Amino acid sequence: MKLFRRSGGNPWQPAWRLDAGGTLWRLKFSNTGLILGEARDLEAKNSWFFCCSEADGALVWTDLRLEEPWWVGLEDIDDGRFYLHGFRKPDMPQHLGIHAYDLATGAPLWSNSELAFLFAFDGSVYASQERFDGLHVLRLSRDDGSVVEELGQQNERVATMRAVLNEQESFAGYRYPEPFDETHPAFSALRARVHAIADPAVIAGNLDLLTDSGLVLFSWHEALPGRQRSFKQEFVALDAESDTVLFRDTIVDEATATGIDSFFLKDHQLFYIKNYRTLTSHDLTRVPQ
Repeated sequence: MKLFRRSGGNPWQPAWRLDAGGTLWRLKFSNTGLILGEARDLEAKNSWFFCCSEADGALVWTDLRLEEPWWVGLEDIDDGRFYLHGFRKPDMPQHLGIHAYDLATGAPLWSNSELAFLFAFDGSVYASQERFDGLHVLRLSRDDGSVVEELGQQNERVATMRAVLNEQESFAGYRYPEPFDETHPAFSALRARVHAIADPAVIAGNLDLLTDSGLVLFSWHEALPGRQRSFKQEFVALDAESDTVLFRDTIVDEATATGIDSFFLKDHQLFYIKNYRTLTSHDLTRVPQ
């Protein structure tokens, strides 16, 4: 993995870039300043996990690998711990197995191969177990994975806790772009300026746009000439007042589809993934004036 700092070129350069060494499959933010990443080598069929600082991209730890190299994945982060899962069967979507780790160090805490992770809530881990009469819910100790309480098939209680978690997540400081069309609130005001940069005649799929404190951020796909179902993805950061392009880059050189989320804001940072493997951050508090 490689960490890159700012370099010359566009006025508003990335604050940092982190090359994961493979395809960035999933990211989870701890909301305590850390980012947990899941990376994959799609040809070799192996995966690994890493943790970096949200502020500057510095690696906290990296190259955590499980004995099963491919059929694993990231479940959640909660209270300084994170949880990985296995699968009930290869090529099947059902998760099975819980592996708990310390977020600050990547050190293993406990593992249970017979349960499936549901969620972490209020200091406990909730898991399901398949029995002859259906799925039963168990409350586990977050420290050692031992069973603290058997809840049986109390679906209403589980649904209530899930609703609370979903509500908390919706206020976590994230902002996402929306398709830029007649229904977008800024369409009339920005249409001419945006289309002067991104010609509607060459856009494949949607142009996604987000405004923030004088910035206009947008991304779109264009078909690559002579290649069937191949696209490049462009990203632009525009100063709304001066019409100055602060940053422009091809963030995906070759894509096979146009419907992939391209960027988002979290707190004071802009994030996107360049060419599926390089996590990139711009500091919204350091936009050139």
